[in-house]
Amino acid sequence: MKQRGKTDATDYMAAADCFCLASRQAARKITRLYDRYMQESGIRVTQFTILSQLMLRGEMPIGKLAGILGMERTTLTRNLTLLEERKWISIKPGDDPRSRIVAITAPGRSIVRRGFPYWSKAQAHVGKMLGDDGQAALKTLTFRSLE
Repeated sequence: MKQRGKTDATDYMAAADCFCLASRQAARKITRLYDRYMQESGIRVTQFTILSQLMLRGEMPIGKLAGILGMERTTLTRNLTLLEERKWISIKPGDDPRSRIVAITAPGRSIVRRGFPYWSKAQAHVGKMLGDDGQAALKTLTFRSLE
């Protein structure tokens, strides 16, 4: 709350150039573009990403998958619920009673195969939009520790 007689000299216009805002806006735009391409496949790009990583890497604990995807575990768990309902993944208890292991199922592999051509077209489109410099910058950010 503003106190009487005191002026606020903070330059809030600096927030207009917020890197966090810009990156989130770009991510949402890119996600919408992928989803438009993938609409006919019956799978969203976020679902495709989860399933394709499981297809590539095999079963793993949910926490490890969250780390690979750069997602919060709770957010990933919400996403996995729908995939499990559709029988695209299976979740079973891990060795540790607190951990759960997620694996892609045969129907999950089928949906990845069906979605792949649509994903490929979206990937090519986004790659072209970003250009070589944009692609390199995005990959740099992905692999750089920002902590």
